[in-house]
Amino acid sequence: MTRYAVVGLGVLGGATLLALARAGVECIGFDAGRVGHPHGASGGGETRIFRTAVADAPAYRLLLDRSRECWTDLDGSHATPARPVFRPCGALTVGPPGDPRVRAVAGSGRSAVLGPEAAGERWPAHRVAPDEVAVLDPGGGLLHAASATRALVAEARRLGAQVRERSPVLEVVRTGGRVIVRSGDGDDVLDGIVVATGHYRFPPGAGPGPDGVVNRRVVLTWFPVRDPDRFSSAAFPPGVRLGGSAFTFFPAVDGRAIKINVQVSQPRTAGPDDHHPPVRPDYPASWPEQPAARIDGLGACPVRQETYVEGYTPGGRGIVDLVGSAPPVVTLGGFSGQGFKYAPAVGELAADLLRTGVPASTAFAGVAATAG
Repeated sequence: MTRYAVVGLGVLGGATLLALARAGVECIGFDAGRVGHPHGASGGGETRIFRTAVADAPAYRLLLDRSRECWTDLDGSHATPARPVFRPCGALTVGPPGDPRVRAVAGSGRSAVLGPEAAGERWPAHRVAPDEVAVLDPGGGLLHAASATRALVAEARRLGAQVRERSPVLEVVRTGGRVIVRSGDGDDVLDGIVVATGHYRFPPGAGPGPDGVVNRRVVLTWFPVRDPDRFSSAAFPPGVRLGGSAFTFFPAVDGRAIKINVQVSQPRTAGPDDHHPPVRPDYPASWPEQPAARIDGLGACPVRQETYVEGYTPGGRGIVDLVGSAPPVVTLGGFSGQGFKYAPAVGELAADLLRTGVPASTAFAGVAATAG
């Protein structure tokens, strides 16, 4: 029987393992830690924005639609009240209507544009200036990162996939059209592998990893809120403020503080093991504008700061690459902060490439090399 492996069970590796299990093939997933551990993107800041109103080509919108379907299904079968996967609360873009990014979302055909007065009534925490608009993506929502990753792997396991946590891959050997994966659990002889180790080093023998990916530190800051009801996901959906100092914002999932990610240049990490570099306490003081100037009800001083590492490509697109055919080896990486949105559909794409060398769905044909 054909056997495949997925090395790295973050959100993209977990999605690929699930796609292989759904295809009915024998598959094994390896991770050096526990699934959903805090040292990768799955542990970075708890939540992610999900969007459907984007200016990308139709193929990318199909990826988003498929991913939303998968996230919704997983939320129905694997979420708990304490650990939801996906909250379909919409996503916002707030800023000047002339900003190219605002225009792109407003012109996507998947959004509704509200003027400042209507926006202020619907989302009272936002200070929407007279020369700004709020664009609602009703198909958007909030992903809970670690829960989403765990749900993907749990469903793969339910369908028959083997899952080996705390089992780092020590070496990959290609020989005789097969691939040997050597881990702490011994040797497994397989017919192909997907390598999705994120910012971690690729296992020796697996190849150099996707070209052009730079690992950068993402710094997140939480500010306390005075009225938690104004900052629930229903009253304060995740989104981005544009014009002036741009930043993304997230609802108070703990009822106490909202997460802010100011869009400033992020430094490269010192190396693959540099998971959580320290953050200077005065980091927010360097921002051109404080979020409280545009969001009503925030405390002045941060209550929490956290970092995680993301892989970025120059064009901001992730890489899905078939780098070998005998045996097949597929590499994933560099999704530039966009991986969670597309993960379930990209996992299906990677599984198709591994098994057949081509994406099975024509919707994926145009994005086989650069899915982001």
